[in-house]
Amino acid sequence: MTESTRTPRKRGGLPDDDGLKAFASAASNAFQAPPVRRRAPTPDPPAPEAAPAPAPASANAVEPEPVQPAVAKPASRSAEPTVVVEVQVPQLGERGQEAGQCTIMVSSDVRKRFAHYQLTQKMTTGHEPTNAVVVRRAVLHVKKHDLFDSLRENLRHRRQPVQEEDSDPDGLFGEVPARRTARGSVKDSRQQSFRPSSRELAVIDALASAYAFPNRSDFLNGALDAFLPPLPDDGPRRRASGQA
Repeated sequence: MTESTRTPRKRGGLPDDDGLKAFASAASNAFQAPPVRRRAPTPDPPAPEAAPAPAPASANAVEPEPVQPAVAKPASRSAEPTVVVEVQVPQLGERGQEAGQCTIMVSSDVRKRFAHYQLTQKMTTGHEPTNAVVVRRAVLHVKKHDLFDSLRENLRHRRQPVQEEDSDPDGLFGEVPARRTARGSVKDSRQQSFRPSSRELAVIDALASAYAFPNRSDFLNGALDAFLPPLPDDGPRRRASGQA
């Protein structure tokens, strides 16, 4: 038997064939790791340019004046908020124009000046105002000139005159506006009647309550005292009686 007709040898039960080598080569190529891709290097950011050096000041250059900080000015007293007192007048409708009798207590001086004002108006204008008109004018005068605080302060000093024994600079006891300092009734009071409408009387009571007056009489007595002119001087007769 010649070598050409001899059976090929086997390796591990497989023929010694060149086809196995091709298979092995293909399998090794299939399991090769993929190539690693590398990123291109990122260029560094450009360095900031140096600020140009200031040019040397020339002899004719003018330096700017330094700016002075603004100083807050104290608020003036006129900028203080004003206290607005709300006066609530009830809606009376048609019955608000009905007049009714009303009596208040006023001082003797106010009562005399009241009558003298009516007489002066009659002699000057030929028309004597009624009691209700005089009271109405007094209230409008107080409201126009905003005299409520001064009237209340005058009332406090009149009702509670301060003597040396009553000095309390530390405010230990405080003040009691509605309390009198003298026993008994006030002998200086006189009755004064007038016929206001229901609305006028409601406005008077609303003002007295809003501005913390003890009652209607105290408010109207102060309003009349501020509105009525003083009594005229009796001349030589009064001065002679005063010297006697």
